[in-house]
This record gives sequence, structure tokens and C-alpha cells, in this order.
Amino acid sequence: MKRVPQRLASLAILCALAQGTGSTAFAAEDQPDPAIDPPTAAPETPSSTEKPKTLAAREVPLPAVPKVGDVTVSGYLRGGFGASSQKGRMTCFTLANPAGLVSKYRLGNECEIWSETHFTVVTYADEDGTVARLHIMPTVYIDTTFIGYSPNSTVNSPARESTNTGAFLAFPNLYIDISGISWLGGGTAWAGTRYYKRESVYISDFFYWNPSGVGAGIEDIHLGEDLRLSYAAFAVDGEPGAPPTPTSPPLPNQVDFGVRNDLQLRGLHPWSGGELQFGFQYIANYSNNPTTHSGWGGTIQFVQKLPGGDNKLALQYGRGGGTGFGTLARYYYPDFSVRHDPSEARFRAVDVLTVQPLDWLGGQAVIVFQHDDNFLASPGLKTDWFSAGARVSVALAKNLKLLGEVGYDTVKKSNGLERQFLGKGTIALAISPNRGLMTRPELRVFFTGAAWNETARTASVDSGKIYTGTNALRGEIFGVQGETWW
Repeated sequence: MKRVPQRLASLAILCALAQGTGSTAFAAEDQPDPAIDPPTAAPETPSSTEKPKTLAAREVPLPAVPKVGDVTVSGYLRGGFGASSQKGRMTCFTLANPAGLVSKYRLGNECEIWSETHFTVVTYADEDGTVARLHIMPTVYIDTTFIGYSPNSTVNSPARESTNTGAFLAFPNLYIDISGISWLGGGTAWAGTRYYKRESVYISDFFYWNPSGVGAGIEDIHLGEDLRLSYAAFAVDGEPGAPPTPTSPPLPNQVDFGVRNDLQLRGLHPWSGGELQFGFQYIANYSNNPTTHSGWGGTIQFVQKLPGGDNKLALQYGRGGGTGFGTLARYYYPDFSVRHDPSEARFRAVDVLTVQPLDWLGGQAVIVFQHDDNFLASPGLKTDWFSAGARVSVALAKNLKLLGEVGYDTVKKSNGLERQFLGKGTIALAISPNRGLMTRPELRVFFTGAAWNETARTASVDSGKIYTGTNALRGEIFGVQGETWW
């Protein structure tokens, strides 16, 4: 009989343990997940001897492993509308420069809708790290100066068998690449049509180093911790000739062909925050045309990191077809060509400063000088182009910026004519998600004024020829514009 109380006591102890275990398990299941429901109070600070908690490790996501079918999207868009002081649709102020294109400072001075949407699709992924990707970027350009403000942004003429409206659909990125191949030294092999290692001035949309085109190569072969070597071969045509019919586009001659060999070395750091970049191009002529030629050119660029930005100083020199270092990147035909005469020479210096010293203050400034000898194979014809401009962004509030931009271009030719010049100034108010100079999107309302001399007016000073066709030496435009990238 004395054993009964002992047995009862043992049963009581077992029941108590069972109940305690059950209540503890239930309490753990009922606790909120810190990743979903963060605690209202700050957690206790662990001692220096404690190891990091599992939760802290979870806060650092592991890099995503590419899978076939993965798609990433990036892009750019700008567009708007406006009017001029001459009444009628907005026109944009430009000055024809020695490259045969135009130079303009773009804030409140863009008369087009421009859209780029870059799709990158993983087409192959291996466990060893080899990944293949397809790149395709439909690009839409609608010249509102001539087309007007179509309610549905039409890019072709609605009439059958009629000529183009001036708008176009292009694919400047349409290529494949393969990365992760061990014997490529970290490089990426590619082939197709692509934007390739472009360097530009944002405020003037001037792509001073733009070796893009149809080609193939291997980029960013690692020669050290930061040193990277890239080689690419690009097809080169002659310049567009006269179209065979009034409705045909100008196309290069079938027998005009060359190969532009592009070699670049980047990542040489003489000190912390500084980088030297080198580029050399040689156009090998392979044409069945005695009027075509080879050419070469070189670029040296130094990049210095600064608070919230950098300073880029580029020096370029070329002869023959190598005088082409890139275009404004909005037209099909670049300024690489086997039709350039070997006597043609070009020297160019570009310095562009981009800074964001304070969260509410940012800016970009640029100076460009370009000298051409025997321009367009004209013996003795020399041209000098000088351009300077700056944009400042001042955040009045987190979502409101005041923007100001000034720009000046001048061209002097040795043909006895007076120097051409055009200056412009713009003030704009922009709504944006945050304060930074380069934070996008921006929705702007702007006012732009410009002035020029008679020599410039004769050569053309505006896209719509509203002022070019008058005796006016100044003009104003105003409107709204949106711009974004992602």
C-alpha cells in the first residue's frame, strides 16, 4: 500500500511534464514571424561573444541563379509637347556641327518621342555557370516637329503605298551573348547588333565614344583584379547614296565594305578613385571600289570619381574612316565609313563633370573642342567646333526640383565665312520621386530661349525651320516633357 502514493506521484510528475511540453510547443507556434510581423520593441542587443542569429543571415539574400526563360527589362522614354513664340508647334534649337550632325543642349529642347525597351532573356543556363542570353531592344522614334502630336503615336503613314512619316522602329540591340566559359578569362562572347561601351554627355545627348554596330567579339576579359580587355569586329559600309526611287531610302553601295577592329583596355587605376581607359580602332577596307579607304583612331579617357559622380576627360584622334568616334545615337548610319579620305584628320577633347555634392543639389557641366582637317575630303578646309554647357538641379522639396540649363555652340570654318554661334537657356520645374539630379522619372514644365547670329541662321538653327526661314536672331519655346529610365 505504501507503493500507491509513489506511483501516483510518478504519474503526476509525468502528466505535469507532458502538459508543460505541450504548452511550450503551442506557445512557439503562436509566436509571430519576425520576417512578417516585426516586433514593436527593439530586440535586445546581443553580447560581443554571441554568434549572429539565423534571422540576421536571412536578411542577406543569396544571388539568384539564372534559369532558362528568365526575363529582365530595362529601358528609357522621353516625350512631350510644346509651342514656339512664332506660334504653331514647338521647334528645337540646334547648330550644325562639323560632324554633319547637330549639337544641342536638351533640357526643354527635344522635339521627339523616343522609347527604348531592352528585353534580356536567358536562353541557356548550366550548373557550371555558363549562361547564354538574348538581347532585343525595340526603339521607337517619333519626330513631333514634322509629324505632329498623333493621339495614338502613329509611326507609319496611314495611306497605303505612301512614304514614311519620318518616324521609325529600330532594333539597335539585337544580339546574343555567352558568359561563364572558363577559358574566356571571365569575358563574355557576343554576336549581333548592339550598343557597345558607349560614353556620352547626358545634357547634350552627345555620344563622343560610341563604337556600336553590327559585329562580334569578346568583352571584359579579366587580366587582373580590375584590368579588362575587350575586342570586337564590326561591319562598316560606305555612306548612303542617292535612292533609286523617290520613295526608297538612301542605302550604301553594295561594293562598299570594311571591318572595324575595336580594341579596348579599361580598369587601370593609377590611384584610388581614378581609372585610365584606352581604345583603338582600325578600319580595314575590303571594298570593290577604288574610292574607298581604310582608317584608324584612338581614344584615351581618364575617369576620376567624385562625391555623387565623376569627371571624365577624353582625348581622341583619328584619320580617314577612323575620324568617326560615334554619333548622337539616334540615326541608323554612324559616322564610320570607308568613304572617308585618308587625308581627313580629327582631334577631339571632351571634359564632362557630373556631381551630386548634396542630396538637394546636383549638376553636370561639359566642354567640347573638335578640330577637323581636310573636312569631307576638301583640301585645306579646316573646321573648329567648340561647345560648353551646364545643368543644375536644385530640390525645393523631396518631390519638386528647379532645373536650369545653359549651352553655347560655335563653329568656325576656314572658308571665309563668319563664325556661327548659338546659345540657349532653359528654366524648368519638375516633379520627381526624389531629389537627385539623375532621379527619374521627371515630369517637367519648361521655358527655353535661344539666340544666334546670321551665319548660323543661314546654315539652320532650328529643327522645324520656323526661325531659319525668317530674319529673327532669337526665339522662345515652352511646353511640358516627361523622361524616365529604369
